[in-house]
Amino acid sequence: MTVYFRAHVEGHGIFKDVARPFQFPGGELHLKDVFDLGSSGVTWIADVRGADLNDLGYAAMLADIAHARQQPFVLLLPYLPAARADRGEPLGSRVYAEFIRSFNPQQVIGIDPHSGVAGQYIHNLTELSPVPLVQMALKDSLHDNRYNGVIAPDKGAKARAHAVAEALGVDLYQADKKRDFETGEILGIDMTEHLPHSGKYLVVDDICDGGGTFVGLANNTCLHASQLGLWVTHGIFSGKADQLRKYYLHIYTTDSHPGHNRVGCATVVVPTETYMYQNLKEFG
Repeated sequence: MTVYFRAHVEGHGIFKDVARPFQFPGGELHLKDVFDLGSSGVTWIADVRGADLNDLGYAAMLADIAHARQQPFVLLLPYLPAARADRGEPLGSRVYAEFIRSFNPQQVIGIDPHSGVAGQYIHNLTELSPVPLVQMALKDSLHDNRYNGVIAPDKGAKARAHAVAEALGVDLYQADKKRDFETGEILGIDMTEHLPHSGKYLVVDDICDGGGTFVGLANNTCLHASQLGLWVTHGIFSGKADQLRKYYLHIYTTDSHPGHNRVGCATVVVPTETYMYQNLKEFG
């Protein structure tokens, strides 16, 4: 289970573990031992990591408590579920969004969503940039300003990679990827711009699932692992992702998805909790 129950009380800060999850033998979800925090200045917060429907169900239970007490409810959802399912049938991005909308959250906070489609369906969504987290990862790991350039592994990553390159004050280099959308198979990946072979480069993208994109890119650059770092905002790290260390000296991610814990993948994990709390709205 990767859902956490919090409350922000005006003048007193954040309270943790304000409810306890419980599941009946029949499978129904429930919350027990819910705090009584008074009637004013309280915002209830469910912090969900990943896309587990049970976790979202528990978040809905906390939302029901908040609404019953006529107090705001905020959903921290750094990894927006099904953001990649933004086309075809079923339209997963919309299905998840409609479920989340049924909670009637006064704010949903997501970080670096894969697709802008999610923002069209989820009401009251605050989308946070990954750039401050990238900077934190590089600073905390003593690699700040170490990279000579940033690589966008495909066209979809260009905007976020450009933002990181601009923040680091380095050049951006573009690669392109061909994928079979029916099977998900990567057919090929190539640098579309000349990449100097004497520097060190940070590959920037939003999601690492099985890692095939990043293995293919590393092979295409012909660079040594000591010259490559990888930032992915959401580390799912499934399948053969544990082989990425052969190609990248440093792998940076956040704790937005439970997959970040997989042994042998990330070398630096940046917490997201404080960043999201800093962006909570004030509810009068």
